[in-house]
Amino acid sequence: MSVYSAIHRQDSIMTQEGFSLEIPGGAATPGRDWFVMPMTYNAGDFKGRPGIGTDMSIIYNFPAFNPLTRTNSFYETDSGYCSAFYGAYVLRTDDKTPYGFTPSGNPDIDEILAAFKYDYTVLVLESLGCTDAVFEVIDYDMEPADYLGYDGWTKLDARIHTNSVSHSYVGSRRSYLQYGRPLNDPPEDFPKIEINGRLYIRYFPELGSTVAMYVMAPDRILLEDCDSKLLGKSVLKIKR
Repeated sequence: MSVYSAIHRQDSIMTQEGFSLEIPGGAATPGRDWFVMPMTYNAGDFKGRPGIGTDMSIIYNFPAFNPLTRTNSFYETDSGYCSAFYGAYVLRTDDKTPYGFTPSGNPDIDEILAAFKYDYTVLVLESLGCTDAVFEVIDYDMEPADYLGYDGWTKLDARIHTNSVSHSYVGSRRSYLQYGRPLNDPPEDFPKIEINGRLYIRYFPELGSTVAMYVMAPDRILLEDCDSKLLGKSVLKIKR
């Protein structure tokens, strides 16, 4: 995975636009909670979706798995880490206008959540076998924020109705090589859950790109902990 991630990182928007975004992984915390290091993926399919026209590079991390059994609490419905992720979306439109914001500079909620929804329902759930996922925002709050040493961010907290990654093991899925595999057979595959999502989003005109830092977890305490100890410790450096 590290080699695959390195190839994507080399071709990422971050590299093309001359900045770096370093997000801590599980190696920065005591115990075995998150995977040791975040991965990078360039989501070429996102740009080709109707009405999008936007490049997206994703930095992401997920719960740690047991290297001996290759299983992961990520799939367990009674785990605080079930369906949990954190990382960043870097988005760049063809004409480098601000993705996620209206022409007047106000946050565009539909556009902001389109990236979040695509990542979780297409890249994660579909890869695990859930092809009819829902992703509905129940409610949300927005406020201005300072983050990672920059002002001008918009903080978005949302409660989302979607599908859990919990399901019975099927041996042919490539995603198990990355996330590990389910340990137990649940009574229902991909049950509906409510999950907490948080985004910090800001357009950087000098980079022609929007950066959206994100964390999602069913447990609110875990979300806050991940934000303060990992995501909020990220380092964004503009090299030019």
